[in-house]
Amino acid sequence: MKSIHKNKIVLSLLAVSALSMSLHAADWLSIAGTQPSFIKKDGKKIENHNNKPHLWGFIQTGYQNNYGDIFIPGAGPKSGLNLTPFSMLPPNLNSQSGFEVNRARLAVRGMIDKENTFDYFFMTEFGEDGITKPAGHASNNYLTDASITYRGIPYFNIRLGQFKYPGSEEGLRAVFASTYRNFSTAESQLLLERFLPNNAKEIKPGLFQAAPEESVGAYRDRGIELFHTFKIANKTMLTWAGMIGSGTGMSSSNASGTPTYYGYLAAEYLFGKGKGYYTQSLKGFVWYQNGKRQLNNKDYTRERYGVGFNYFRNGLRVGAEYIKAKGMIYNGAKDVDHDPYSVNWEYQIAADKNNEADGGYVNLQYFFIPKKWEAMVRYDYLNRLTNSTTGERKFKTTTLGLSYHFKGPTRIDVNYAFRDADAPGNAKAQKVLDHTGNLLSIQATYKF
Repeated sequence: MKSIHKNKIVLSLLAVSALSMSLHAADWLSIAGTQPSFIKKDGKKIENHNNKPHLWGFIQTGYQNNYGDIFIPGAGPKSGLNLTPFSMLPPNLNSQSGFEVNRARLAVRGMIDKENTFDYFFMTEFGEDGITKPAGHASNNYLTDASITYRGIPYFNIRLGQFKYPGSEEGLRAVFASTYRNFSTAESQLLLERFLPNNAKEIKPGLFQAAPEESVGAYRDRGIELFHTFKIANKTMLTWAGMIGSGTGMSSSNASGTPTYYGYLAAEYLFGKGKGYYTQSLKGFVWYQNGKRQLNNKDYTRERYGVGFNYFRNGLRVGAEYIKAKGMIYNGAKDVDHDPYSVNWEYQIAADKNNEADGGYVNLQYFFIPKKWEAMVRYDYLNRLTNSTTGERKFKTTTLGLSYHFKGPTRIDVNYAFRDADAPGNAKAQKVLDHTGNLLSIQATYKF
């Protein structure tokens, strides 16, 4: 009898904890890591005991055109081509325009038991992006997520496997929900981690270069995470998370052998409508991550932190985020092919902890016809290698967009990005940056 009574108490605590999470629909950590504790049936909210696997996925396909010039030094057309990645389309960096299937993901999720104690989430990628073909080099990686979450202890969840780490809002957000084809510049260069092999060539003291052998990090890591969301006041929710990761992204190898630590805290006031990306709320958040990466058998510190907010109500969305980075700064892609008409891209990493960068974005979106037509504008910037006079680069991008929503995330997005890049202390580099082009992106998203 005592055992039964004890079990009832535990189940009651779990129910209270689960209810608090069901109210917080905009919490990306819970959306990805747990199954709904309550579902609607016949207009009523009931406990979720459906442990049948849920198969779902999405496809994003479209067209892009980079209007930049291929930089040709010298006077004559046969003086040789110096291909710049700023005028090429990722991930292959071998053309300026073309049609693409950049994401094609298939996922399965559910709960192992009807009590919703163990939840699972698996997702694969079949598109052509930085996961499957970084800088045009095949990674042979098609698994993006593979995790199990244990929810049998009141007030916190335990997640194990490979999944999105707690961090920036742009990284945590379901990628199919965003009406922007491309990540902001700071997010892409500072947080979308590129990995070099341990034997990368040190071309200058602390500056390493090599062809990528692994996928980009895609805001993911392998490890263990503790997280929870609970109500702290009327309509106000608090989310916390801590994670110990391998620092490998989606790779099974780790040259450093030391963990990467992640921390996250968010508070959100709910206005009471919507769910997921369209939860009407005001949310503020902070995050931090720190770990080691090894190159040429030497450990280098990689530190990132950020702060931001997101507001969405009555069709109006306003958001902003600031990011600071120290050590392991991505320094761009370099073409090492001696043939001026072909490419072989390698990544550069400025590894020393004294290397710094910062950036962020401000975003404004509005449904001028509710749930159908949406207009948007985003300004983002990146100041890279601010500690180096000749190595510093400043990127500024203003993206205008228009979206037509068929139903939910199924829509068509049109983006046009006005891009500017400066090398304030390097006239030679500026000649290349002057050929940075504006970018047109048309993308269709279909979620099933």
